[in-house]
Amino acid sequence: MDIIDAANLAGISLKKVAATKGGEYAGPCPGCGGTDRFRVWPADREGEGSYWCRGCNQSGDLVQFLVDFLNYEYPAAFREAGRSVDYRSKKYRPAELCRTSADVAGRVFEPKIHEDPVETWQLRAEAFVSRAHQTLLHYDNAVKYLAGRGIGERVVRNFRLGWFEGEKGKNCMYRPRQSWGLQRLKNEKTGRDKMLWLPRGFVIPCYRDGRIHRIRIRRPAADIQNPDKDIKYYIVPGSGMEVMGINLDKKTIVVVESELDGMVIARHTWQKAGVVALGSAANKPGASVFFHLKKALRILVALDYDEAGRQAWKWWQKNFETARLWPVPEGKDPGEAVAAGVDIKQWVWAGLPASELMNDQAAKDYNPPAGLTPFQELQFLLKKFPQVELHADQHEARVVFSDGLKNRGIRSRIETLFFEDDEIHWYYRLYHPDKIITGKNC
Repeated sequence: MDIIDAANLAGISLKKVAATKGGEYAGPCPGCGGTDRFRVWPADREGEGSYWCRGCNQSGDLVQFLVDFLNYEYPAAFREAGRSVDYRSKKYRPAELCRTSADVAGRVFEPKIHEDPVETWQLRAEAFVSRAHQTLLHYDNAVKYLAGRGIGERVVRNFRLGWFEGEKGKNCMYRPRQSWGLQRLKNEKTGRDKMLWLPRGFVIPCYRDGRIHRIRIRRPAADIQNPDKDIKYYIVPGSGMEVMGINLDKKTIVVVESELDGMVIARHTWQKAGVVALGSAANKPGASVFFHLKKALRILVALDYDEAGRQAWKWWQKNFETARLWPVPEGKDPGEAVAAGVDIKQWVWAGLPASELMNDQAAKDYNPPAGLTPFQELQFLLKKFPQVELHADQHEARVVFSDGLKNRGIRSRIETLFFEDDEIHWYYRLYHPDKIITGKNC
């Protein structure tokens, strides 16, 4: 793949405008959307290609293009570009993205690159999450508890939340560490092998690029005997430690602490905002999430309204010029805000940049055909606009528009039908035989 091929995959139509650096091409920027401000030089950097936007100033080579605009992780981007260079080398970490303003100690923040878990761990983790997910769907008390925090059945299904009860009458289970691909460890007191411990609780999986990356278990209050020592949120050993990112291609990103709160926000704001859930106020985003944050037009920092959240805000304020402090209007966190009756969607909408709100008018100008059910209307639109693809399976749900569909009202209506009508959404994700749905197979 060369950089022209990558641009085509990103839906960019490029035209040759000069012979500079072996040929200069121009088109709309996939980042800021600016018309004719994006420049590509396919022959630059010994044939690797390069790009630069005169509007938002984003630049880089083919690898960086794959990461910035096609959601590749660096290892996959290097493979796609046919390069064997160690992606962890600082030579290939663009300074304009990973270096930010100095912190209070005068040092520059550089995000960590978090590796994915080993394959054996992923296989075991996926099986564990699947069983726990099916258990939760039939556990009424747990479902009611989550519903009180704004986490309805669609959120449970979308993020594959689960409940693990334990086994053999115990509120936990033990497995050999090696069976999950973990290093063998000895208990110094007994001389026996240490076992992998999995406690009872809500199972909160985190996925990255469609692969299981981490499992966090929220243990019930009844199992916390000693609050000073017992862990309320238990991370299964072997998990990857990148923070959770949801819909990071959006121009506005909301930053919260709890992953459950992040899921609630994503459920209500999928059309306009992405979410980063840190897990703890003190956590910092790793490289794969950090680069998305640097591209955002607006970062709404909605950490818990407590001392830890206030201290953490200082770091976000120093490192991101687009960050805005955005506490919930009621309660300490989004979960409490939902319980207090706060409209999460309107709370986030109030923090959007003006340019995002202007796009809403186009959606209001679209008039749905009379007499059609939502399902029929979506099928009608997919058949009428072949530039649209629904990517839908158990792990993914997104709408992909080619560059040819400019009507924002039509785009908004298709997204609304697909994401907000639960019958349509889950039929395409769970029951439709194809993973990519168009007007030909809808």
